[in-house]
Amino acid sequence: MEEKFGVDADQFAALVLHQLTASGEHDAEYHPDDFKIVVGSLDLYLSNIFRETAELPEAERDGRIANFVASIKDDDQPDTWPAVRAMLRPILRPNTFGISTPTDGMQPITRPAFPFIDELVAVDRPHSRSIVSTATLQGWGVSADEVFAAARENLTALVGSTGYQGSGLIRFADNGDGYCTSWPLVPGWLAASGDGTHRPIAFIPDVDTLIIVPDLDDLAPLFDHVEQQYRDAVRPISPQAYTVDDHGTVIPLDQSPDHRHRAQALRARCGLAVTEYSAQATALEEAVDLHLAYPDHDDLAPAFAGSVMYVSDETGPYTATIWGKDVEYLLPEADRIIFCTEENGQMTTLFEAPFAAVAEIAGLTPIPNMTPRRYEIRHWPTPETLARLEAAAISR
Repeated sequence: MEEKFGVDADQFAALVLHQLTASGEHDAEYHPDDFKIVVGSLDLYLSNIFRETAELPEAERDGRIANFVASIKDDDQPDTWPAVRAMLRPILRPNTFGISTPTDGMQPITRPAFPFIDELVAVDRPHSRSIVSTATLQGWGVSADEVFAAARENLTALVGSTGYQGSGLIRFADNGDGYCTSWPLVPGWLAASGDGTHRPIAFIPDVDTLIIVPDLDDLAPLFDHVEQQYRDAVRPISPQAYTVDDHGTVIPLDQSPDHRHRAQALRARCGLAVTEYSAQATALEEAVDLHLAYPDHDDLAPAFAGSVMYVSDETGPYTATIWGKDVEYLLPEADRIIFCTEENGQMTTLFEAPFAAVAEIAGLTPIPNMTPRRYEIRHWPTPETLARLEAAAISR
C-alpha cells in the first residue's frame, strides 16, 4: 500500500493502536492483510480513514484518528426506535454503494433520489454514523417509509427550508456532522438558496462537499473541477450539476434541454452512468465467480454483464451499449443500443437505435430489484423484430 503523509499503512495502524491503548482498549489486534484492527467483536477497517487523512497536517490527522477511535464507544449506546429516531439523517450515495455487502439483511435501505443516486438513512451518533439496513428495521419494528420520513423531518428541523443566501460561489465543506450534501433533499431549500435572482446550480462531488453557484457565468471550469474532485474522492457521490425546475423541485441540469451548459451536463451524466455500471458489472462478475449466483437473484442464469460506453458526436455526449448476436446479456440501460454481429473474428455494426425504441419494440423489462437497471437478454431478435428495430435506427 502506498505511503501517505510520511507514514505507510503499518505505521498508520500503529498510530491508531496507540490511541486505542490510550483510550483503554488493550485487546486491539492489527490484521495487516485486511488492513483492519479488531477490538473484541468489532472490526475497524482503516482504508478509508487512511486515504481521507492523506493530505492532512499531523495535528488534524491525529484528531481524525481520535474521532475514529471514539466511535467505538458509540456501539454501547441504546439502539431502539425511540432512542434513535431523533438521530436519523438522510444521506446521498451512488446506486452501487454497498453493492458488495453480504445480503443477509445488511444491505442499506434505499430509495431513488436522482438518476444513479439513492437516498439512504444514517444514525448520527456523537462520534460515528451507521447506515440503516433491512436488519435494522426488523430490530426497530418500523417500516422503511417511517425511517425516511423521520430522517427528512430531522434534517428539515436542523437546516430549515429557507435556503442559504449569498452571491457568487458558495462552498460547504462538511466535518461529518453537518450533512450538507443532504440539504438539497429538504423541499424548497435549494430553490431558496443563492443570490435570489438567478436559478441556483448545485454540485455534490463527494460526501463532504456541497457547491452552489448562480446560473449566470461560464461554469465550464467548475464542471472540470468537480469532475476531478469526484474522480479523486474516497467517497464520491456525483459529478453532475443539479438545479431546480419551475416548481422548485431539484433536477439534474441535463434535464434542462436548452441550457447553455447542456454539453457539460450531459458529459457529467454520462460519466456517472459509466462509473456506476462499471462498478455494478464488477460486483456481478465477482458474485458469479465466488458463488455461482447473483446476489438476491439466485434464479437468474449467468450472462455477460454488458458495459456502458461514453460516446460524443455532433449532437453531444451520450451513452451506448452493445447487443451482439449469439451472446446472452444482462443489458444495461444506455441512451443508445448498438446492434452487432461477428463473423470470422470481425465485428460488424448493423445499426444504432435509441434505447426507448428498442425497449418498446423488443418488449424489454428491467430485472426486478437490480440497480442500476439491467435487462435480461437471452436471444437475438427475430428477423421481423430486427427489421422493426432497424427502421427505428438513428440515421448517420
